[in-house]
Amino acid sequence: MDGSKRSGWFAGATVVAIGCALAMPASSWAAPAEMAPQSSQRTTFDGWNLTVALSGEVINAAPNLAGAQNSREAFMTLSAQANIGGNGSNPVTAANFVAGYQVGCQIDVSQGLQIGGTGQLTGSVGATVSGQPGVQVGGSGAIGGFVQTDLQPGVITTVAMGTMPVTAGVGRLDMQDVHLKVDACGGPVTVRSYATFAVASAVQQTQLSVYGDPYVLN
Repeated sequence: MDGSKRSGWFAGATVVAIGCALAMPASSWAAPAEMAPQSSQRTTFDGWNLTVALSGEVINAAPNLAGAQNSREAFMTLSAQANIGGNGSNPVTAANFVAGYQVGCQIDVSQGLQIGGTGQLTGSVGATVSGQPGVQVGGSGAIGGFVQTDLQPGVITTVAMGTMPVTAGVGRLDMQDVHLKVDACGGPVTVRSYATFAVASAVQQTQLSVYGDPYVLN
């Protein structure tokens, strides 16, 4: 084989090698993580039995679509359920619950957090119960939509992905593959699911929360 042929052969081999390298993923990503179910119970001052639970949670971390090294993406699947049982001494006048994620960045998030989804249920809003943002008694529900907020180093931000009033003793929020995107984070991004249930009667307002296990989006 003469020099020109050898040169052409090596050039062809180089092209093939580059093509294979480009076809391979830039990094290894873990399989979707199935998180443990969680639940919490409480009895109100006037005798209502409250339960709030998380189940079916799957976190599917994905490579950033734009290839940015300081951005994280994941697709979140989560079910949350709230129940009112027992025989309280006063009628329940309002009940609402909310589910979503708490998100924190260790070092910096300059342009914050984005959560995308579909479907928006709008309407009036009732009295706010102190505690977790977005927990209200009365009003209408919402699920999906689009939320953006700013994070600062060391700050945990709570972002509601779905809310609804509970009018029939039970309420459920099911969310599948909701897109979560965190930009400009120079360190680990940790997410933790939550659900909060707020119930009111003429003599009390009670709030109950449950939290999933933390998960790091590498």
